Amino acid sequence: MKTLQSSFAQTIEREKNKFFRYVRKRLSRIPAMDVEDIVSDMIHGLLKRADIFGEIENLTAYAYRSLENRIIDFRRNSRPTESLDDEEHADALTFSLPSSADNPERSVERLQLQDRLLWAIGQLSAKERAVWIATEIDGHGFRDLAEEWDEPLGTLLSRKSRANARLRELLKDFTPN
Repeated sequence: MKTLQSSFAQTIEREKNKFFRYVRKRLSRIPAMDVEDIVSDMIHGLLKRADIFGEIENLTAYAYRSLENRIIDFRRNSRPTESLDDEEHADALTFSLPSSADNPERSVERLQLQDRLLWAIGQLSAKERAVWIATEIDGHGFRDLAEEWDEPLGTLLSRKSRANARLRELLKDFTPN
C-alpha cells in the first residue's frame, strides 16, 4: 500500500503543472483560482478512491480522465445567467448608444431607445438573450462561448440569428416620442 501511495504522490508531483495547463487549455478565460479548484478536486477525488489504485493500470491516464470529468462538471455548473437589471449591462448599453449630452431632445430619444431595447432584449428566450448579451455587450466570440458553454457552434449562431431577427421585429415600429 505504501508503494501505491508513493507512486500516486510521484505521479501527482510529476504531472501537476501539466494538469493545470490541460485545464487552462480546455477552459479558456477561466480564472486561475478555478483551475486550481478543478485540479484540487480531481486529486481529492482520487485520494478518496485510493483503495482502487492497485486495480488501475495507468494512474496518469486515470487522473486525466478524472480531470476531464471535472471539466465537464465545471462547464455544466457554470453556465452564465444574465440579468437585465444589473448595472453593468445597463452601463454597457448606455455606452453603445450615440451620445447626445448637449441636446436634450436627443438625450430623451436615446433614453427611450435604451428602454425599448432593454424591453426587447427581455422578450428573448433565456438562451437567445444569453448569446446576444455575451456577443454584443460582453464581446465574447462564438468559438469561445461554444467551448465554455459546451454547446455546438452552429447552435449558438442559430440562437444569435433568431435573437437578431426577433429584436428587429420588436423594434421595427419604434419611433421616439
